Amino acid sequence: MQFLAPTNVFEGVVQLNQAPSADNHAVTRSYLEANSVVGIAADSANYAELVTEGGDLKLKLKPLTITDVSVDTSAASLAAWVSSNYTSGDEKQEGDIIVLTAVSGRAQTFIHNGGTAGTTADWAEIEGGDVTPAEVRAALSASAGINFNASTGEFTADQAEIRGFFAAGTGLSYDSSNGTYSLNVDSDGIAEGSSNLYFTNARARGAISVSGDGLAYDSGTGAISLTATTSNISEGSNLYFTDARARAALSVATLSSPDVQLLTKSSSGVMSVALSDIFAEFSAGTGLSYSDGIYSLNASTSNVSEGSNLYFTNARARAAISVDADGLAYNSSTGEIALTADTDDISEGAGNLYFTNARAQAAITADSAAGNMATVTNGAVLVQKSDFRSTFAPQNLTANTFVTLNHQLGEKIVHCSAYDSNGNKIQLDVQLTDANNLKVKSVINVTGAEIVVSL
Repeated sequence: MQFLAPTNVFEGVVQLNQAPSADNHAVTRSYLEANSVVGIAADSANYAELVTEGGDLKLKLKPLTITDVSVDTSAASLAAWVSSNYTSGDEKQEGDIIVLTAVSGRAQTFIHNGGTAGTTADWAEIEGGDVTPAEVRAALSASAGINFNASTGEFTADQAEIRGFFAAGTGLSYDSSNGTYSLNVDSDGIAEGSSNLYFTNARARGAISVSGDGLAYDSGTGAISLTATTSNISEGSNLYFTDARARAALSVATLSSPDVQLLTKSSSGVMSVALSDIFAEFSAGTGLSYSDGIYSLNASTSNVSEGSNLYFTNARARAAISVDADGLAYNSSTGEIALTADTDDISEGAGNLYFTNARAQAAITADSAAGNMATVTNGAVLVQKSDFRSTFAPQNLTANTFVTLNHQLGEKIVHCSAYDSNGNKIQLDVQLTDANNLKVKSVINVTGAEIVVSL
């Protein structure tokens, strides 16, 4: 197969079945890794490097990669060894190592530094022999808080000195004898955080509110006042006063002779006595005034003793109120009625309906538009895989021979993929025939190809 496009991008793995045999053949990763030097291992960077010479990438070994190690048991110093073994300066190269074991005290090791002077200057000492414990201990010492025994090399912590390094800040006390810290501050010495706040009158008052008509709350002083009137309280079996009710409750009695009824009642409820001389028989007592037969009330509740009809008090008013329905709460101490209802306490209306699975499922339908493959049953949406994907039984393909596949997907423009029995993708030549058929062809014989056609 020949690709004529200037750029071909493969979204996956391009696999070669044979090793390269010509200059223009592609190679696999495994072939490249087995036959090419692609870099220098990290632990070998001191010994080798990649260099470019004449346009070619080459492996170069550094001088230190080839060294000679020699041991001399007679020379007592580097100068003595150079005098006897290094007279012209070319007997050794950079990286060569000599070990002198006859040096007083312990053996010494030197490495050639690449110099050409032919003297001791061409050598650098890299090992001065074993260090004795006494030498190590002599190089060590201790500072404040640490004790050091130069005879044994043992370090110990001086607890008393270490405790002396510490002190207590604001709100804390410190005992240097045992290293114990203690808190010695009250709430005045602790800053207020963002969550656990200190009490203030303003915060307490700000946390209180009243609900419903008839109550007033001053958040500045924290005072709760009753502002309710009869206008805030629904009328029950105890009816409120009206002129019509008062007039209807009064009537003039019918008297038998020789008694004469002197009272009359008008349509407006006015009672009157026409005989002026009757007026002189009446007088007004405490809380009343009388003039020309008219009594007027000028008393207050302070002038009238409480009988079976009790006077109003906050406690009596609050005790006379209760709630008998779910969703309401009443505090008889404060007279506050609050709404606590949720949807379980409220009947469903005709407009705003509550959620049910049946209602939600009934609200879901399949779009009737052409090409929609979804169906809905009891709220479940189903799309059959066979509506957009057709899988064929394993096919045996003959090289360069078209095979017709009837996919029945109802679309001419479809996607076709093929895989061998190991799951590797096979490159096929595809011809789209019509809305239900297409042709496929392989350049080689393929046995058991699994072919999938999808929208």
